[in-house]
Amino acid sequence: MRNVSILLSLLLACSALSGCIGGDHDEYDFNGIEYDPASTAPEFTLLDQNGEQVSLSDFEDKVVVIAFTYTICPDVCLTIEANLDYIDEQMAGEEDLVILSITIDPARDTPEHLWGWTNVRGYDWPHLTSYNHSELQQVWSDYSLLVDNDHINSDHSDHGDHGDHSSHDDHSDHDDHSDHSNHSEMSHQVAVLYPDNTTALYDGDHDMLPEENATGWNLTESTMSMNNISLNYSVHEEFGHSVNGINGIDSPSDWSWWWSLHIWNESSEAWEESSVGIDQVMIMQDTDHIAWAASNANLSMLPTPTEHADGHDDEHDDHDMADELYEVGHNTVTFIIDKDGKKRVVFTGSSWSTSDFMDDLNHLLHHDLGADHSDHSDHDHH
Repeated sequence: MRNVSILLSLLLACSALSGCIGGDHDEYDFNGIEYDPASTAPEFTLLDQNGEQVSLSDFEDKVVVIAFTYTICPDVCLTIEANLDYIDEQMAGEEDLVILSITIDPARDTPEHLWGWTNVRGYDWPHLTSYNHSELQQVWSDYSLLVDNDHINSDHSDHGDHGDHSSHDDHSDHDDHSDHSNHSEMSHQVAVLYPDNTTALYDGDHDMLPEENATGWNLTESTMSMNNISLNYSVHEEFGHSVNGINGIDSPSDWSWWWSLHIWNESSEAWEESSVGIDQVMIMQDTDHIAWAASNANLSMLPTPTEHADGHDDEHDDHDMADELYEVGHNTVTFIIDKDGKKRVVFTGSSWSTSDFMDDLNHLLHHDLGADHSDHSDHDHH
């Protein structure tokens, strides 16, 4: 009896130690890059290819794959989409698995275009976009993406249309963009500083500007339109266009403040108040970037063009700044969200193995105890 008591005591003591009896059932080395600590995946509501609203919160208690792609992409994104299609087929019986693709090219990837594109390929998982481009920019920012619009636009101009370019050989000269060799000439941004010192920074689309003699007004109007930002303006016979209101914030009739124009000086890397009207500012000749600032605001708060153009007020910028920034366009990123709604794993690029990806999915679907219970000691940390 004494020996039995001793053995029982040893077993009880051993069971209190991780891995002694049965081991740590949640000990697992992810093939992708593990978030440590795991962070809550930001909510979003976007439109799928059928024009239906889809929110991340629709998939509570499910494992969600989120891939950022775009349809005109000739290489990386097509590989990701093909990988997701394979995973979707192989894991069709997993009721707790959801796959989502989110575009980084909303100007072309409308719900109508996505409907045709997915139907041709037989992709039936939600492909998400928005007519309100600022909504997508918010999602990109929340997921720490830097969208390479120059690369996306170059793909668009190279294709000329939205035809099927699924073969990689169709774009063997993909990296040869002689017309786009000067990145600074092709990158335009419009900064806004509101009277309460909140700011916004919007990416402009070079392809939406006139081929010759593009003005600051062309950049202002096209950028605000692309990002669904309202613009209140007037046109004077002599002085040309004048901005009176941005995003519903109009300058008062008593002129206690007004919207003042600033241009970016590349040499001094500083904003300078323009000495001429918006119609006289020549884009790519005088400047690549412009800003509109409330005259009563703190001008030192104007965001610089080197910052990410996330298209939303700084006071709402609450995404985890500890997250790495992922540049997407020529590259891409794919997240796996666990059943607790937390970002657990990320795969970058397109060279990852579908079997490795599915191994991580299987763990999160069937064996994971949650981020708070996982053993991170031997993992690659994000």
